[in-house]
Amino acid sequence: MSEVLLKRVREKWFKMPEFTPKDVGNKSVPAGKLCAWCLALSSYQSVNKNIIPKKEKAAEMDKFLKEQMAILSKKQEELRIVKEKVAELVANANRLKAMKDELEFRMNRDQARMGRAEKLVVLLADEAVRWKETVEILDKDIYELVGNVFLSCACISYFGAFTGVYRKQLTDSWT
Repeated sequence: MSEVLLKRVREKWFKMPEFTPKDVGNKSVPAGKLCAWCLALSSYQSVNKNIIPKKEKAAEMDKFLKEQMAILSKKQEELRIVKEKVAELVANANRLKAMKDELEFRMNRDQARMGRAEKLVVLLADEAVRWKETVEILDKDIYELVGNVFLSCACISYFGAFTGVYRKQLTDSWT
């Protein structure tokens, strides 16, 4: 109801060309002041009428902003926790990769050693056969050593003046 009344007053009285603080003030100074006050109050009411919804909307938006900021801070905290977990997992992955690399290095090194050891075992097996033959030959040579020394001494002592054929006959008979 007050809107309708204000509208009527504004259209009927405030739009009259003689309703200005100057014109009314020429007739009565207090009435001029009252006219200025009425026009200012009308202007204030018009401006305030537009501002009140904006203030309400601003308060509503402030409330919404606070709610969203609370949600944002909660999400940022969750993000920080997730980032810490990711950093921990990355550190763990790097540690495990370093361990894997170390184990692969050791495995390759040990496989190379095994290959060389297998070659050595094969070579030693062949060498064992050769050593066995050498031992048999040395056993035979030790067994025949006294006779060979005797033959050597006899050959050195008696062969000086004899011919090759006679030396052969002597050696065969001594053997």
